[in-house]
Amino acid sequence: MTELNILAVQNADVLRALATPAARRAAPSIKTLAAAVGRDDSNLGKTLKGLVAAGLLLPDPLADGLTPDGLLQLEAINRAEAADAALGFTFDGLLALRHDQILPDPDNARQDWTSDEAKDELDALRADIVKNGLLQNLVVRPMAEDDLQEATITVVTPSGELTLPRYRLVAGERRWRAIGEAINDGDWEAEEPILARLLDRDAKETRFAAIAENLLRRKLNPIEKAKGFEQLSELGFENKLIAERLGYTPEHVQQHRRFLKLDETDQQRMTLPRDDPKHLSVRDARQKLAAKDNAPAPIDLTPAEWLAIVEVFFAAYEMTPHGNLWNEVVVAPDARDTPEAQRLQDLGVLRFSDIERYGPNTGRFTVKRAHSIPNGSDWCSPPLPTGLHEGSEARIDMLRQAQAVVLDDQAPPWDDETPLLATPWLADPGEMTAEGVEIIAAKKAEREQQAQADKARAAAIAARDAVWAEARQRHLRLLSAAQERPEAGQPEEVISIASDLDRPLPWQALPSGVIAAANGKTVKERNHYHHPTEQELAINQMIVVAANAAGGVLTPTPPKPEAPSKEEFVDAIAAIAADRRPDLTEEQAAELATEILTDFLEDNGVAFGEEGFDWTHDGAVILIDEHLAAASDTPTGHDSSTEADDDQDKAA
Repeated sequence: MTELNILAVQNADVLRALATPAARRAAPSIKTLAAAVGRDDSNLGKTLKGLVAAGLLLPDPLADGLTPDGLLQLEAINRAEAADAALGFTFDGLLALRHDQILPDPDNARQDWTSDEAKDELDALRADIVKNGLLQNLVVRPMAEDDLQEATITVVTPSGELTLPRYRLVAGERRWRAIGEAINDGDWEAEEPILARLLDRDAKETRFAAIAENLLRRKLNPIEKAKGFEQLSELGFENKLIAERLGYTPEHVQQHRRFLKLDETDQQRMTLPRDDPKHLSVRDARQKLAAKDNAPAPIDLTPAEWLAIVEVFFAAYEMTPHGNLWNEVVVAPDARDTPEAQRLQDLGVLRFSDIERYGPNTGRFTVKRAHSIPNGSDWCSPPLPTGLHEGSEARIDMLRQAQAVVLDDQAPPWDDETPLLATPWLADPGEMTAEGVEIIAAKKAEREQQAQADKARAAAIAARDAVWAEARQRHLRLLSAAQERPEAGQPEEVISIASDLDRPLPWQALPSGVIAAANGKTVKERNHYHHPTEQELAINQMIVVAANAAGGVLTPTPPKPEAPSKEEFVDAIAAIAADRRPDLTEEQAAELATEILTDFLEDNGVAFGEEGFDWTHDGAVILIDEHLAAASDTPTGHDSSTEADDDQDKAA
């Protein structure tokens, strides 16, 4: 029997969302996965790393899903939840059921499942569920007494046979049948759990008692209380009855339920402690709701104005680089003079530009969404269609429907799936004006002139660097000669001056660009953070050689860069590994770095720091790159012999 892992239990929803290829196709990114499981996408990435580290998910879980241990854990969780369901319990208010645990209602008013129209609808729904998952839960009820002969089903699992209860559909037969078609087509696993809400009228009072106990015994914030009242209302209890049975006034119940009309950010603020500066008080929340009730009436738009807004927003997403609602869309030069454009400017809905003189739309005229209009779709009448923020496919469907509403049969014909706009000044920006052509030509000439100047400047810098590099080499040769025979002069006076300045000879030019005295104090500092140039190093060397020669002392040779410690070298490997492999946690990168260095020292029979090997940052880069190259020789980066053993086990 599999022992449940607490991390797996806490994240069962994430494991289910990644358990099958169909589920993973519905959540191709962390953002979509977070939306599917109701998590915060900023924290879900850390959760996935933790599940990978625990051996429950493969290194690339969005593509590869669960490890064998993760699958065993999920099966054990499903068995535990199924056993709870058999005893009349639900998991977070829902049942996790197999498709064959659910039976259709023979008394369903809809009986047409075989006509061409019904089949087309079912095929479209099947494709949507395979792609996006089941977005609306089914509703089921326990089997009636006359259904007891079909009350259970026996299924075979890797752990043996399991007897599960069956349920009758109350709502969602089209979705249930669509999943059945997907199972037949191999696009949905037969054992993949389907979330269903259990409808049990006998449990209504029990549910009321449970919620009431939660409301009366716990110290709840206003939003928690509001959600409790809302749950009781969904069970069919009116505000007056809720108030009477719980000891509140009907106005208190109604006011709290209204808090759920606040946006999500304000609701979250109401849950914060009172001493938190972001806390939203009940009084302030009421004022916000009152202001919302007194908001201005929606702006009435003509069909042409309404369609122009829809198409501008669509084009900003779909027809501009890195599509975004706030992007500028190219329009015809006379766009702002059309009646619908003039009114939308007066209303502060759209902003039209003069001829663009900078950026990607240079020489053109553009339009963009104004910042003064609120977010959402109900600020105008008729409301804007939904679908703008739901992906390219949803936006294209939205545009087609909007065009059909306004234009009837006059909507522009589309070539395959290529979107066509109906607003004339959006559909055809026309030829660039003469002024625009002149601006483009002037910009081109300016870029060419700048490129030539940059090229000449780079050549001059390269020539200057070459001269200074040669000068530095000549002075290094002088340094060698000076070490053998320092020039004679008045060395006592030079030494005395240097000592009086607390900068005793010999001086030394360091690779960092600093000149240092014998006591370690700085003779000449650097004023730049970047690496010193050849010119600066050459001048420093000239100063040092001249000063030391005048003092009759030898100039020390430049020190070699100090080798890092073993710990520092391991840290460097770990940092590079984390950069090359973003899927690694900090601890995993550190373990990998230690393993790589240990293997290298053993394979070469050397000790860390031994002459003849590069122990610098460049050496760390070479080690990690060689390791990754060797790991990529097998498809998964694992030892090939292990994979062969796995294949033999499967064959057996």
